[in-house]
Amino acid sequence: MKYARRCSVTGEGMNEGWVWFDGMFYTKYEKDTIKHLRRDWGKGSTEEWSDDKMLEMAVSDDVLYWTTWEDESEHQYEEINGKLIEIQ
Repeated sequence: MKYARRCSVTGEGMNEGWVWFDGMFYTKYEKDTIKHLRRDWGKGSTEEWSDDKMLEMAVSDDVLYWTTWEDESEHQYEEINGKLIEIQ
């Protein structure tokens, strides 16, 4: 299987997910996205926000966005024998 990006949290390949700060960090799963938003970005009054509100505000503030990579030219990784390898 080929993947466009590698999740910065799990190390898994991903063809859809959250892109942080225009590609400095990637999250495959929403639970990891929320966890890191609350830890790194959600201080103070945001502690009472719902997960959906936290995501909405992060997107509005250009912290992150959701995308899907469908074009094979975007593939940067391939899983071989259970290991994610960067395509040369």
